[in-house]
Amino acid sequence: MAEARPRGPGSRWTPEQRRRQILDEATRIVGQRGYYGFSVQAVADACGLTVAGLLHHVGSKDGLLVALLEDRDRRDAAAVAGELGAGLDDLADSSVAEMRAVLRAVVVRNTTQPEIVRLYSMLRTESLFEGHPAHGYFRDRDARVLATFTRLVGGHVPHPGSTARQLLAVMGGLEEQWLRTPDEVDLVGEWDRAAALLLP
Repeated sequence: MAEARPRGPGSRWTPEQRRRQILDEATRIVGQRGYYGFSVQAVADACGLTVAGLLHHVGSKDGLLVALLEDRDRRDAAAVAGELGAGLDDLADSSVAEMRAVLRAVVVRNTTQPEIVRLYSMLRTESLFEGHPAHGYFRDRDARVLATFTRLVGGHVPHPGSTARQLLAVMGGLEEQWLRTPDEVDLVGEWDRAAALLLP
């Protein structure tokens, strides 16, 4: 993950650089400790800021968490669209081969950012508790992803909604196995075999 730095010797952080640094450090720390195990103080210390200085940029601990999740979604969507020349929402009439290429691109990208995948896996599990600040975020995100996957596979499989749910479950489950034993699990290879079964 690229580290944000001031642009030159003696120069000051721009607000964008400081926010990038905060999000990068928070991603690392939350990915290790979870939402309940991390403190704003730990992120502030990692960034060389006071707590008040950090909160100036993110508002609150919950605000920082939401910013992390939204930042990840924006960066992933931009990366996949850049690689494929189109976003998921632009692939309404794609073939099965094109759909598999899109989903594979997401999985390949995830292999390059284990800290982000770890962060998501941990928060996704924690947020099953309704009182968790990311509960609504993951509920709404899953609904959006399922709707997109259902639309993409519609017309290609007998039960699009069910296939979409299975694709999402397989992707998340394989990611967790890969995070636990990265030397033993070929995430992309396992995904390719699973996708071939779900999207023949």
